[in-house]
Amino acid sequence: MYQTYIFDLYGTLIDIETDEEDPVVWERLALHFGYHRMAITGAELQERFLLERDAQLEEAAKNCQYPDFVMEEVFRSIARQWGEEPSEAWLQETVRWLRTLSMIHISLYDGVPQMLQSLREQGKKVFLLSNGQKTFIEAELTMLGIIQRFDGIAISSVAGVSKPDPLFYRYLAATYNADLSSAIMIGNDPRTDIEGALSVGIDSCYIHTASSPSNIEVKSNIQIWDGDLRQILGWNL
Repeated sequence: MYQTYIFDLYGTLIDIETDEEDPVVWERLALHFGYHRMAITGAELQERFLLERDAQLEEAAKNCQYPDFVMEEVFRSIARQWGEEPSEAWLQETVRWLRTLSMIHISLYDGVPQMLQSLREQGKKVFLLSNGQKTFIEAELTMLGIIQRFDGIAISSVAGVSKPDPLFYRYLAATYNADLSSAIMIGNDPRTDIEGALSVGIDSCYIHTASSPSNIEVKSNIQIWDGDLRQILGWNL
């Protein structure tokens, strides 16, 4: 019987659509830089962002196969090119601006709060294992009212490593005392979620949603193809 439930976030619990490739997003974010004495075009800002991000990932790749970066540090490096030393508050604000400007849609899938709460009422341990940035993940969990529904929240930008790297799963276990021996991973991505779980020897449940990659073989123990996470509560496992 599973006692530890590990959930992916985006595309599994949260229905989200963003577009960070839209030039308008970067033109508007460039205004934010301009307000702080850093004159830059949107195209130049996007180019510098990608260069700094890739440099961070290259450095982090020395320690793991699937590294992640910290977006605040990317913007810090860009600001320093103007001789500015930005505050932590400004850096977090900038990350939130990029997320807000690129956001098209965000909402919880049906029944998510009730499902998470029911699992905890049954005595299960419920964890989040998410690729992404701490600054906007915590804000979005708070906004959608589910941040208190987890026994632990592991975020790749904090860990410096992302799914499907087995090191990220071990980071969850070490940081929050998550018992992987009784765990199941639930996610919508056959590579990051399902193959990641397989790499550390835990069972997995694939849930197919609109944001799931197409034409990828699914090797999970359990599969939910109609996107209804509430089926989890009917498991007798």
